[in-house]
Parts: sequence; C-alpha cells; structure tokens
Amino acid sequence: MARNISYGTTNITYKVEYRDRKTLAIEVHPDSSVRVIAPAGATPEQIQAKVEKRAPWIAKQQRHFDSKERSANQPEWISGENMFYLGRQYRLKVEAGSPNVKMAGKYLRVSVPDKKNTSQIEALVNAWYLQHARIKMEERIEKFQYMLNREGLEVNSLIIRKLNKRWGSCTPRRNIVINSDLIKAPVHCIDYVIIHELCHLKYRHHGPVFWNLLNKYCPDWPKLKEKLEKGEWVN
Repeated sequence: MARNISYGTTNITYKVEYRDRKTLAIEVHPDSSVRVIAPAGATPEQIQAKVEKRAPWIAKQQRHFDSKERSANQPEWISGENMFYLGRQYRLKVEAGSPNVKMAGKYLRVSVPDKKNTSQIEALVNAWYLQHARIKMEERIEKFQYMLNREGLEVNSLIIRKLNKRWGSCTPRRNIVINSDLIKAPVHCIDYVIIHELCHLKYRHHGPVFWNLLNKYCPDWPKLKEKLEKGEWVN
C-alpha cells in the first residue's frame, strides 16, 4: 500500500516492504519512486516519522533524477553526435551504403541506404551495442568465476537486453539480467554492476550480509555506483 507525506509543497509517496532486519532503510530510485525497507515489527507511525525526517534528502534525490532525465538529450541520429563505448567518447558518422556499423578511430561509422532514415540508424546502432554488450558481459562474468566458485554460486544464464530504469537484476531462477546500455560505461563500472548482481545469487535482499559480500569483492563500490548514476564518465 502506498503512503504519503508532505514536505513543503512536495508530496512524497512511498511504499513499505517489511523484512527480517533491525534497521530501516529508504531507497529513492531513478524513476523517483520511494521504497522503505522496514523491520518486521516497525509500526506505520515509526516508519512515517523516519520518512518525514529524511524528507529533505528524499526530495533532493528526486530532483536529481528528475533533472537528469529532463536534461538527457534524445539522440537525433545524425553525424556529429556523441556516442559512448566502454567509457570512451566517439563521434557518430553516418554514410550512404549497405547497412553496417563499425568503430574506426574516434568514430562510430554507420552506413545506411538513406542517411535520413534515422529509425534504421537507431536500430543498427542499438543492435551493435547489444552484440558487443553480450561479448563484453560474458567476458566479465568469466572474470569473476573465482568468486562464484568460492561462494558456491552458479549463474543459470546471462541475459542482455534494454532496460528502462535499471542497470541489472538477478531473477529467482539465478538469471543475471544486464542492461545493454551498460556497455557505454567504463569497465570498472560494468564490473561493479555484475558483482552486485552476482551477490544477489546468494542474498536476494540488501541486508547487512549482502553489503558485506559486496564489500568483499568490490570494496570501492560506493564510488563506482555514484560515478555510474551521475554519468561522470560522460564528458
């Protein structure tokens, strides 16, 4: 059930999830939704008091995500636009020719029969990203096989696809799902997301034992998470 509080002129809606834990946590997601993870014995009044106390921080996070989404320019798919691959910037170069995409020097070169057919250009580039994301993510998963062996874990399958709001997820069937757009980020950011999801093979929640495991294999995850969310590699 969704609940609401008022913070100035801002209305904050939040959902509560009860878990077997001692402390209460508040998460603000990129779509500005708010989730409160509360101890099983927490009362609605205690939860509301905590949300009200953290309201300034919640509102700040929502403003950050909102401004980031509004400022994100939708590609026009024309020559000269910036494209990113593994944290590096390339220029899109659209040429007439048979449908093809390749990286050459500082350019991502796309050839299409009609240079004005932006939908085909978009489809070709996204397919190129998806193809390379599969190769790179499989390579990074293999890098952390030692972690899986040490923790007694196993990945059922790796799924790469376009996700709207998340970088990755781990399903109950032990499938690791990675956003194909992650291929645009630096490798160390990619590794953080992969390790995060691999940790979920062992712990489905974000409790203390989960964070301890993440710290064990990715001690600098807070910096990587912030870098990834802020897109600081995009310059």
